[in-house]
Amino acid sequence: MHCRILSRRWSTLSVVTLSFLFVLSLSLAGCGSDSKAADDLVGPGDDGGNGQSGPVSFSQQVAPIFQSSCSGSGCHINGAKNGVNLTSYAQVIASRGQQYGSLVVLPGNAAQSPLVDKLGSNPLFGIRMPDGKSALSSSQITLIRTWINEGALNN
Repeated sequence: MHCRILSRRWSTLSVVTLSFLFVLSLSLAGCGSDSKAADDLVGPGDDGGNGQSGPVSFSQQVAPIFQSSCSGSGCHINGAKNGVNLTSYAQVIASRGQQYGSLVVLPGNAAQSPLVDKLGSNPLFGIRMPDGKSALSSSQITLIRTWINEGALNN
């Protein structure tokens, strides 16, 4: 009889332990990935969250985000603020951020591009952009990151 009780306790303990380990493994499955780094893995041909196959289009997808979010008195459309002008492709690519001391778009490297840093919640310098407006959505930021990672093409 003593063995039967011990056997039941062992079975209950084993089931509880295995259940705990299973739940723990599921909860840890999502850990260890850096979402910023994961966004950097998007390459040409991936849709990068843009819902299309092929590269992100500057003129059709990125420029409209800049036009709607970065315009206003003293902002980055139809003029430069802190060295950044987002009016046209040529001006975006040539913009050199005064705070960062470098080009704001580093083609192929969104993780190091000051433009992407300024769209995040905790930029290295100053405040999140756009100033005085709602933050860009995560899908808009992903689109811009993908465009940069794909080489910041003029398309």
